Amino acid sequence: MNSLMTIDSDQDEDEDVHSLVEIALLFYMCWYYNHVCLRPRQAPHRQLLYSGNAWVQHILAHEENCYDTFRMRRDQFLSLHQLLVHRYGLRSTNNISTEECLAIFLYIVSGPHSNRLAAVTFGHSKSTISLKFRHALRRIYNLGVDIIKPRDPTFSKPHPKVTRGAYFPWFENCIGALDGTHIKLQVSGERNMTFIGRHMVPTFNLLAVVDLGCRFIFVYSGRPGSMHDYSVLQHALVQYHNHFPHPPQDKFYLVDAAYGNTPGFLAPYRNTRYHLQHFQHGHLPDTMEELFNYRHAQLRCSIERAFGQLKNKFRILKSIPNYGLCTSNRIIVACMALHNFLKDNGGDSGGDWTKASILTCNNDENIAPDLPDLMEYAGSNAD
Repeated sequence: MNSLMTIDSDQDEDEDVHSLVEIALLFYMCWYYNHVCLRPRQAPHRQLLYSGNAWVQHILAHEENCYDTFRMRRDQFLSLHQLLVHRYGLRSTNNISTEECLAIFLYIVSGPHSNRLAAVTFGHSKSTISLKFRHALRRIYNLGVDIIKPRDPTFSKPHPKVTRGAYFPWFENCIGALDGTHIKLQVSGERNMTFIGRHMVPTFNLLAVVDLGCRFIFVYSGRPGSMHDYSVLQHALVQYHNHFPHPPQDKFYLVDAAYGNTPGFLAPYRNTRYHLQHFQHGHLPDTMEELFNYRHAQLRCSIERAFGQLKNKFRILKSIPNYGLCTSNRIIVACMALHNFLKDNGGDSGGDWTKASILTCNNDENIAPDLPDLMEYAGSNAD
C-alpha cells in the first residue's frame, strides 16, 4: 500500500514539472512574439562604396558641379577652407576632414538639404552630420563678426557709382542703403505668436545695411516678425550703438518711407511715385520730386539686390527648419558672412560656364543640381 502511494506521488510531481515547463515555454513564446516578431525591423545600414571626403573631392574637381552644390567656385571654397582652418579653428576628426565638414555645412544651407539627406549623401549618421554642421556654423558665424563691417569705417572715399552720371552730385555723399527683410522660420511653443509677421507665418525681422557694392556692413537679426521696421532700427541703434556704422557728418544711408528722414538717413518724397515699377512702360518722371525718387529708388536697390542674392544663393533662408531661435539667428549671420566673403574674393566671376550656371542657380529656386552618378563614381574608383 505504501509503495503504491509513493508511485502516485512521483507521478504527481512529474506532472507538476511538465506543467511548469509548459507555462514557462508559453511565457517565452509570448515574450518572443511581442519583443522580436512585432518590433519594427530596421533597414540595414547603407554601406557606401565611396567616402564622404571622396565625394567632396569629386565635386570640387568640376567647376560647374562645385558651384551648383556649394554655391561658390573651387578656388573660393579652398580659400574659405584655409581661412576657417587657420584663423577660426575648423578641425578635423578621425573620419571627417575639415574640407568635408565645410562641405556638409554648405550643402545643407545651399540646397537647402535636410540632415537626413546629408547623412545619406556623405555616408554618416544624422547625429554626426548635426555635430559637424554646428561645428562649421560656429566658425563661419565668428567670421561674420569680423567680416560684416565697412571696409573703410570712415567712408572717406565715395563709391564710384555716385561720383558721376545721373547720381552726381545729389547722391555724392550716399554711403549705402538700409532696409529690413523677413526670414521665415519655425518657432515652437507659446513664442510662435510673437514671431508671426505680415504674411501670417513666424519670421525674423532682419535689419541690414549694405554699401553701394551690395556688401553687408551691418546686420541686426533675431527680432520677431511682428516688430515694425522702424522699431527694429531704433532698437539696433540703442542696443548696438558702438557697433552700428553711423554715417559721418554730411553722409547718409538711403532708406524707404517707413523709416523717415532723420540725420544720416535719407528717405524719398512722400505721396509721390517712388518704386521702380511705377516708372516702367514709358511712365517717366514728370516732376523734380519724381525724378529724385526715381534716382533714389535706383540707388537704394543695392540692398534689395543684396537680399535677393543672399536668399537665392543660400536657400535655407527661404524657410529655416526648427533649429531653435539662437541657431537660426547664427545661420542667418553665417550666410551673410559667406555672401561678403564671396564678394571680397572674386564674386561670381569665372569662366564661360558661370554665365549660364550662375544665372540658373541664382534665379531658379527649384533647381536640382545635376550631380554625378555617385554609384558610377564609386565603381570607377574601385578599379
